[in-house]
Amino acid sequence: MYCCPFGISYFPYVGYAMLHWLLTYSPLLYLTQSVWRDEAYSVLVAVRPVSTILGRLSFEPPVYYILLHVWMRIFGTGEIAARSLSFLGFSLATVVVIYWAEKLYKHHWLSWFLPLLFFLNPMLLYYAFEIRSYGWYIFFTVLALSAYAERKWLLLILASVLGFYTHTYMLFVPFVIGVHWTASHPGHFRHPARLPGDRAVRSLALIFLCMIPWFVKIARDATVLGKSWYFPVSLGLVKSVLGNMFTGYEGTPWYLWRYTALLSLVLLVLFVLALRKKSARSLNGLFLLMVFLPLTIVIGISFLKPLFVNRYLIPVTVAEVFLVAAAIASVKKGPAQVLLAGILLLSVIGFDFWYPDKHAKPDIRETISQVNALKEPADLVYADSPLIFFETLYYSTNKNEVFLYNPQHSPFPWYVGGDIVRPSQMEDRLPAYPVRAFLVHTDGTYSIAYSTVTPPPSGAGAPAQR
Repeated sequence: MYCCPFGISYFPYVGYAMLHWLLTYSPLLYLTQSVWRDEAYSVLVAVRPVSTILGRLSFEPPVYYILLHVWMRIFGTGEIAARSLSFLGFSLATVVVIYWAEKLYKHHWLSWFLPLLFFLNPMLLYYAFEIRSYGWYIFFTVLALSAYAERKWLLLILASVLGFYTHTYMLFVPFVIGVHWTASHPGHFRHPARLPGDRAVRSLALIFLCMIPWFVKIARDATVLGKSWYFPVSLGLVKSVLGNMFTGYEGTPWYLWRYTALLSLVLLVLFVLALRKKSARSLNGLFLLMVFLPLTIVIGISFLKPLFVNRYLIPVTVAEVFLVAAAIASVKKGPAQVLLAGILLLSVIGFDFWYPDKHAKPDIRETISQVNALKEPADLVYADSPLIFFETLYYSTNKNEVFLYNPQHSPFPWYVGGDIVRPSQMEDRLPAYPVRAFLVHTDGTYSIAYSTVTPPPSGAGAPAQR
């Protein structure tokens, strides 16, 4: 009989070490890590009644929040429970890709390679776990593109409209489809009378007609758009954008810019290679347009008024994955195909396990856990910035004791989530001792603060902090 030299107790230790490694250095980190500001905002919006969700949101379309509202009533508001809804959307998108890949590549091994590359793509996988609309944004994008490719017009309408009311940048999907259809049917414009009878034209017209109410709402609320958090673009971003969109890289760690620029060049070569196969040139042309049209428009405008955020352009990443698979399919020799696919897949898997801890969210969960354990019943919790307020509210035991410390009386930024913050949730002075305020900072630390004198009505005074 074999006897383990380490003893029975060794195995639980190894199991714990492996689990810890997976939760720290694999994409499972995205499922279990502390929520960040936008995720906390999603939960705080979705716990409200549906009527409130529809009435209070200024620029965020409502479909995802309604789904999340129903989901959390069943499964709760915990991180894993809430993130599972996003992962469900991404999983459904993968199912659509599996179905589509079987039609594209039939019995070729690319029919399973494409869904695997899609599921493991670093950009898509990262946002598949966020408590945001992106998992369902991915799903509606894939569903709309596949519906157009298979001429399923009703499905195209449903996917495009629901996708737009999930994320406004979904607008680019039917827009690109319209450009592709126009380029593919030049003869229709010689006989304009035929256009109203074309099902594609009618479908696209109905899609854009359904979008009008939301554009009217945005135009009505557009007065607050003067201030924004969008970062300006640069020529460095232009050189790296294809690689950034494929990997989800946004600047952390700082030294990856040169590598994403190189990856952009590699992807560009692969995209050209994807056009070699004549029988697939029309579909791959759709994917090329899906990559370059949104990027060109958004980055071009962003040189004047910043609008670019890589996760808002998730359809670009979806198209990149399909083009990479198409490039492999265009290679004629079987061994060269396998070698290229193997290199790409191993590179993606390696990046998936190398990257997660490089851009992990600050552990606000641990910070507030310490605060909850230390505070007395009368003590309060203050967030020292709007950028940390929602996480503080999400993790605090008693949400009625959480306030934004705002001595300057600054308005809550709309782009952080000001549409759900009430004036009564802001405080302009520290509490008088013995009541203490646990002041939570944006770097994930906290301090204890209070005033040693009774604060005057104006809020002026000399508070002491400890």
